[in-house]
Amino acid sequence: MAAKLSSDIIVDVIEATIRVLVDTGLTRDEALQVMLSQIAVQVSPDVMTIATQLTEKYHHDFDQAKWHTDKRKQDQPVGSAEFAFGPL
Repeated sequence: MAAKLSSDIIVDVIEATIRVLVDTGLTRDEALQVMLSQIAVQVSPDVMTIATQLTEKYHHDFDQAKWHTDKRKQDQPVGSAEFAFGPL
């Protein structure tokens, strides 16, 4: 089995995917919806229950975050200036 990825790497991969989708013309919300729709049909209902609990607990932090947008420096971590990413 492969070594466990760190939360930072996982968040960066997700953010990179969002940016690629945004570059195709989608909004950030639309890009997230595209990703979520694919994830939702591929995971078990138990996993989606956990995901719902996480969104209820942490969405406010993400919603209030001031994202580092358009500073697409490959050597810089992606994140929010004010709020930490929710636990993965």
